[in-house]
Amino acid sequence: MSYDIIVLMIILGIDPGTATIGVGVVECNGENLSALHFGWIETSKDDSPGKRLAQIHSQMRALLQTHKPDVLAIERLFFFANHKTAMAVSESIGVIKLAAESERVKVVSFAPLEIKYSVCGNGKADKEAVKKSVRQLLKVRSPKKKKTHFDDLCDALAVAICYAKKEILPQKVNSDSPVARPVYNKKRAKAKRKGVKEVNG
Repeated sequence: MSYDIIVLMIILGIDPGTATIGVGVVECNGENLSALHFGWIETSKDDSPGKRLAQIHSQMRALLQTHKPDVLAIERLFFFANHKTAMAVSESIGVIKLAAESERVKVVSFAPLEIKYSVCGNGKADKEAVKKSVRQLLKVRSPKKKKTHFDDLCDALAVAICYAKKEILPQKVNSDSPVARPVYNKKRAKAKRKGVKEVNG
């Protein structure tokens, strides 16, 4: 007996930084995308570099434990004119990846051009174009009093969208039958087949 297997995957997108790290949790069912959570991890410039990295690591592990993503997608460090900033962001990426490894979550990195192309259809799209596309795809709006950080969370959601478009959504188009679609989360797919309501997390 065959089943129409539903691809259900939770993706945690990360826009790396030190003072502000954008985070966005997106669910993909093989056909549609929906935003489950988005926001920021913030650290104070008044704290020591080590303390800030510890805070990032701790909050990232908490985020992973809460949402239980199947994969963490992060924007690859591309270019910084300021070498000090580049080093700080690199260290932040390191502790983010360490947190993912501690929680046994796969990490995938994408270059900025890949992300912009996947989300906007243009690898040279500016931030406004990225925000517009993210709003249209996920129906998200800037939280009150936090508009200055909206770029960060949109970038994080864009990374998650990029993963979904490159690794999940094309599968439905290319497969010959529903049975041929890969199951990215076997527990959720099994629950769907049995008609059991799956609770996120």
